[in-house]
Amino acid sequence: MKRLFTLFIALFVFAISANARVIKVLSIGNSFSQDVVEQHLFELADDENTTLIIGHLYIGGCSLQKHLVNLRGEKAAYSYRKIDKDGKKTTTPKTSIQFALADEKWDYIMVQQVSGFSGVYASFGKYLPEYLATLRSLTPYKPKFLLMQTWAYQSNSEHLSFSIYNYDQMTMYKAIVEACNKVFNDKQYKFHALIPNGTAIQNARTYFGDKMTRDGYHLDKKIGRYVGACTMCEVLLGKSVLCNKYKPKWMSNEEALFAQKAAHAAVAKPNEVTEIR
Repeated sequence: MKRLFTLFIALFVFAISANARVIKVLSIGNSFSQDVVEQHLFELADDENTTLIIGHLYIGGCSLQKHLVNLRGEKAAYSYRKIDKDGKKTTTPKTSIQFALADEKWDYIMVQQVSGFSGVYASFGKYLPEYLATLRSLTPYKPKFLLMQTWAYQSNSEHLSFSIYNYDQMTMYKAIVEACNKVFNDKQYKFHALIPNGTAIQNARTYFGDKMTRDGYHLDKKIGRYVGACTMCEVLLGKSVLCNKYKPKWMSNEEALFAQKAAHAAVAKPNEVTEIR
């Protein structure tokens, strides 16, 4: 009887895993996308019986202009970080965008502008049309494209690009929301979804305070990165992250709940700050 019960449990677990969704997502970005996709995202999806295969083409501080130049020249300039179906991470140096596009039949490809110019609408239009058109020409499997909204810097940040926004966090946040909305709603780009990380972090600041970064602009490794991953997970899976049971071992239940609330509110209302309580 005990053996039959054990066999039943094994078959049940196998049936669940066999029915798990598999979603493949490639991010072409920089350290800001690294903060969002390289940790927590796989585990959050796994808790929802979804297996993610995550690719990330990384160059620190890379702008749309530089991505386009690299794409035109097929430059092997990226660190290609990949998380496979088992959650194992590998890194391949000196990789081109073309290589990563051919590595998997990606369901989603996420793009972004460098953080300092994310609130400058003109910085998108000069490069994005050719960039997206070329990416689509290289992906006959027709992935859906995502636009990542980056976040405003910490109020005391000394980042040089903060001067564009008069060193004011809310000025930067509002500019990012406006610029990303214009890009996302422009029908020529055919974006499938916006990842509202800028709003999620601004929401989180209403509860956790203005210490969501580790250096004034990159997300801190405790709460900030978790908020970013929760936001992307909810958009990708189309399911509220509030029911998700995954959290890092060192994170309290309260911290996880309010981080999830910040992400969930951002997906519901991506253009405005929601006070999290």
